[in-house]
Amino acid sequence: MQIITGKYRARKLISPEGVQTRPTLARVKESIFNIIASSVSGSTVLDLFAGSGAFGVECISRGASKVIFVDHSINAIKAIKVNTKNMTEDFEILQNDFESALKELKNREIKFNLVMLDPPYKSNFTVVALELLEEYSLLSSDAKIIVEHEDANDLQNLSNYYIIKTSKKYGIAYVDVLEVR
Repeated sequence: MQIITGKYRARKLISPEGVQTRPTLARVKESIFNIIASSVSGSTVLDLFAGSGAFGVECISRGASKVIFVDHSINAIKAIKVNTKNMTEDFEILQNDFESALKELKNREIKFNLVMLDPPYKSNFTVVALELLEEYSLLSSDAKIIVEHEDANDLQNLSNYYIIKTSKKYGIAYVDVLEVR
């Protein structure tokens, strides 16, 4: 696993120890960045359920102005710290459950242009996170939300606040890019 392009191109990344994290495949990550490439530079990014932090680190490499990594797992936090070592750009690492982290970010009145949601499969975390992002007004008007999930029906009851702009299937994974109405 490595950074695809930008300032830190080809930098090797590590994954958290254990089997709880499921890294996004390189071809999937490359496809995601092909879709959102023009939105990364200067953006404020939330890498929720960050795992290794590969999405946020790629955004840093491509010129994001701020990246916030959130994960509950200590092993994920350790991996993110290794993967961001010696990076001088503006980033923050929060070890917290996603609901508490989103509430904290609401209180700080942060607005995100890009959000990556890659929660554990077979959970309802995607729907809850999308509801909280909307309820807490954490998204800018031009926000893009990338959702990686396992079941084609995961976004079936999506709020009218969101529009699915792109949807692709990669093996067992679905990747949807959402925008705000």
